[in-house]
Amino acid sequence: MGIKSDLEILLQKLQPLTNFKNHLEQYPTDASNAAYFLIEIYNDGNITGKSVIDAGTGNGILACGARFLGAGTVSGFDIDPEAIEVARRNCVNVNFFVSDVSDVVGKYDTWIMNPPFGSVIKHSDRSFIDKAFETSKWIYSIGNARSRDFLKTELSSRGEIFREERIYLSIPRIYRHHTSDWMKIEAVIFGVKNHSF
Repeated sequence: MGIKSDLEILLQKLQPLTNFKNHLEQYPTDASNAAYFLIEIYNDGNITGKSVIDAGTGNGILACGARFLGAGTVSGFDIDPEAIEVARRNCVNVNFFVSDVSDVVGKYDTWIMNPPFGSVIKHSDRSFIDKAFETSKWIYSIGNARSRDFLKTELSSRGEIFREERIYLSIPRIYRHHTSDWMKIEAVIFGVKNHSF
């Protein structure tokens, strides 16, 4: 088996969140898409030996995967203390901390995120984008495909977009308003080089 298969198997074994909070737009990143996303970043040379931060880490799936792929240091933050408790159980060799995105400090090589899509609070991903450009050279984001034009404008005004790709996230029924056991949500991956670094 290859590194992507090994990574996906590892990520499937992680403890998921059980208490999802709709006002935070908490949705799990499925193991298959998380592995694909991380391997793209790894192949770009932006994980191995790098300082990586996972923004809005949830159960830590992207942070744990980055550590598995050889990141030098990995930090993951989330505003939800319950999520951070789960993430810490999933990955003991990652620095997880409870924080609002606006309070994050430091400099990182690589910022990875699957932030709120802005379905509940419009443009709630903007603060994640702002902080990414303040702290990191390489920025990778999963966003709602319906917000593609907004995201492309925001990202290209401050950096060079070198990766843009559509994916379909598999989302289980976790909220009362969901009508089926599984949904496919069209999303877009961006990779950006920060102009200011």
